[in-house]
Amino acid sequence: MDSQILEPIVSTASGKLRGQLREGIYGDTYYSFDGIPYAKPPLGKLRFKSPQPVEPWLGVRDCTICSPKCMQSNRSNGAIEGSEDCLYLNIFTKKLRSTKPLPVLVYLIGGAFTTGDASRNSWGPDYFMMKDVILISIGYRLGALGFLSFPEPELQVPGNAGLKDIVMALQWIKKNCQYFNGDPDNITLIGHSSGSYAAQKLMYVPQCENLFHKVILMSGMQMHLRRIPQLEYRFAKHLGYKGKENNHDILAYLSALPAERLCNLQIWTPEELKQCPPFVFSHTLENESASDAILTKDLLDMYANKQSWCHSMPLVLGGNSFEGLLHYNYFTKKPELYETLRKHPEYLLPYEAREKCDGHTQQQLAKKLIHMHLGAKELDIEHSFDLMHLSSYDLMYHPMHRYLKTRIPNAKAPTYLYRFDFDSPQFNLYRIKHCGREVRGVGHVDELSYIFFMPDSFKLQRDTKEFKMIECMIDWITAFALYSDPNCEKLRSLVWEPLTADTRYCLNISDKMSFIKWPEEEKCVLRDQYYKEAGIKIF
Repeated sequence: MDSQILEPIVSTASGKLRGQLREGIYGDTYYSFDGIPYAKPPLGKLRFKSPQPVEPWLGVRDCTICSPKCMQSNRSNGAIEGSEDCLYLNIFTKKLRSTKPLPVLVYLIGGAFTTGDASRNSWGPDYFMMKDVILISIGYRLGALGFLSFPEPELQVPGNAGLKDIVMALQWIKKNCQYFNGDPDNITLIGHSSGSYAAQKLMYVPQCENLFHKVILMSGMQMHLRRIPQLEYRFAKHLGYKGKENNHDILAYLSALPAERLCNLQIWTPEELKQCPPFVFSHTLENESASDAILTKDLLDMYANKQSWCHSMPLVLGGNSFEGLLHYNYFTKKPELYETLRKHPEYLLPYEAREKCDGHTQQQLAKKLIHMHLGAKELDIEHSFDLMHLSSYDLMYHPMHRYLKTRIPNAKAPTYLYRFDFDSPQFNLYRIKHCGREVRGVGHVDELSYIFFMPDSFKLQRDTKEFKMIECMIDWITAFALYSDPNCEKLRSLVWEPLTADTRYCLNISDKMSFIKWPEEEKCVLRDQYYKEAGIKIF
């Protein structure tokens, strides 16, 4: 390893950076470079606009302190946090010098395109820094600041600014990772939840070709873009706009507001809240005439494109065994919800089904799906866990199943499927925090306890099954980053085989590792049948 340089200085194409030698929770040292600017601050006239390349700086920039998260409203208490000036990335490297450059892992945070922090304050690199790798996390704009859109070309706000932030960061990484001992020809993109939505789409964006070389999609798969009618007008009125529905005036009004005001996304009526509404601002289809448009086609058509460059990229994807625990509080703390659902079972459908079917068909489809999961049970709070299992399919399993239907026939590189099913009573930190210690099951975000050192993490004894799970997760991820194959030392007792056109076998990651037929496939296939009967295109 390098001689211990406490504050290394690295020269990049943009300027010099001062980092810091840090020590992980298990004593592993690594170099940390926090808050590296990859684009101009998106302030003033650049608000809502596509990112602009960073201007080179003189002198040495201090990168020893975490940069602020994108300005957002705290989900727990509503407090406004972060800064509008947030286009920074963070680099953590095990070694600044080695015989061969190190594989680069680029992490895209989740948070429903509304919240999230890309810094080590939230996602400590301690576990990855047990290995000879580089980990990079990207801060990008969220909410209205990242995803406001207008169709008029002259307004220059076509949408997806937050997604374009990621593209610009990837361009910076491709150009500069070599200066941190990274291999610019071996970059793995990892997305989680909405970060996985982003990574999935970027696989099909021509501007991203060669910016990364393999992908890991964790607990996030999207097959449909929902556009909320009159969203920008409605949002502006919510914030006090009194004018007519004129996009020029709406943009002028929103551009003049303090950024803190733009974090108030509570636009839903009480009736809409009963319908489990989607993200307010997220990815959107852009006008093809926009010079820097990156999403211009329906997702199903985009994924089915046989010529897409991503078919030659190795891919790992998967989710957790009880993703729907994400909705625990929604289904268990609102007894009055069930009266609404008995009248409107269609509220349990994904928005794609609600948009593509008439009211009668929606009800028929919803009743079939409810019967699949509840049988003869009535919609009642006593059966909330059955509904959470139903939502697991809407949220994750069926979109993933449909996506594989488009990927596998065209893929020229292997695709690996995993299922995270490790149910620790004390270290599935997200479930414990949001559901309580008495609830069991492996919910959304629980796998990240075993990949990152999080705010609620604590040091484990090395002989615990939880620590061994950390070693296993880091082992297969870094093996995939290095060799494009996730088979590794910690999985030596079995072989994790790629998917084929005829088989859906997954690595079941639990107390005992096993390579099994994907348990969720049966209900996904039945769902296909119901969707087809309702006239919904599957893939």
